[in-house]
Amino acid sequence: MKILMVGLGSIGQRHLRNIKKLYGEKHEIIAYRVRRLQRTFSDDMKIRDGISVEEEFKIKVFTDLDDALDEKPDIAFITNITSQHISCALKIAEAGCDIFMEKPLSDCMEGVLELKELVKSKNLIFYMGYQNRFHPCIQDVKRLLTNIGNITNVDSEFGERLSTMHTYENYRDTYMARRDMGGGAVLNLQIHALDYIQWLLGTPTSVYSISSNACNLDVDVEASVSSLYILENHEAGKISVYAHTDFFQYPPVHTCKFIGDKGRIEIDLNKAITVEYIEGKLTHYIEHMEFTRNDMFLTELMDFFKCIEMRSNPSLDIEQGIRGLKMALMAKDSAETGSFTLWEEYK
Repeated sequence: MKILMVGLGSIGQRHLRNIKKLYGEKHEIIAYRVRRLQRTFSDDMKIRDGISVEEEFKIKVFTDLDDALDEKPDIAFITNITSQHISCALKIAEAGCDIFMEKPLSDCMEGVLELKELVKSKNLIFYMGYQNRFHPCIQDVKRLLTNIGNITNVDSEFGERLSTMHTYENYRDTYMARRDMGGGAVLNLQIHALDYIQWLLGTPTSVYSISSNACNLDVDVEASVSSLYILENHEAGKISVYAHTDFFQYPPVHTCKFIGDKGRIEIDLNKAITVEYIEGKLTHYIEHMEFTRNDMFLTELMDFFKCIEMRSNPSLDIEQGIRGLKMALMAKDSAETGSFTLWEEYK
């Protein structure tokens, strides 16, 4: 198959390395690149000086998307800046390519429903890149959740210091720091928690958020957001989900606590540890000592190519991407208006 990489920044290069690691030279790689920054990364996000990713992987590069699509690729990995996801995806879907889309789907709803209909009408495989679904702690929660009875509330925290996330560049120039590129703590960090929470528990009915950029970061996006989502559960009534995200915690934190009427499950995704308590007793302590971050991306990639081979609809399809995006945009809207945002009224 011929694979088109749309963008070859850090995440695009990770997928490229993993494709080569899993499939060798089986697939031909071409790329659409606009800025063509000459940075080549390792799996641990270190710069590999003096190495050109284009030369290393013998990639034919195009600076015009239409020219790249003239090469008739079978699959496209969309890993460019968030604000350009949909415009690129519409052209790519129209050309009949299956799509792997890095999270989030977009930074607004414009063009999203058009893309959904195009994917459906052309019978395309559309896969959302939410690698944390393949984190062993999230898999633990999926397996153990019924043990703790009716879920009453969830407490999620995800914080990382923006100024040191990418040490190889000025944080002010990153897409995460710029509103025009789809940046902000919600769309770049909290979106992960929103995805696995809605996957595990369902769609929220409303959200109330407070956000702030009152810090020493020179950015025009929210640097901190605290959101309270309300979910309806027929057995337990309303479930409250508190999700906090910020751009200034160091060392980073990514934790989540699921509380039920029989016990609770606590996970630390950075340490890869899951703890379960039932009726006050420690019932599970699981430490995934062999886990590395790239494991999630490899598993995700294998799942995507299996869907391509079998022509089967992914569990992480475009509808999942739309739900996660709506939750994120609801949180942002609530913070801006200072009021609850309702799912049923959100367009």
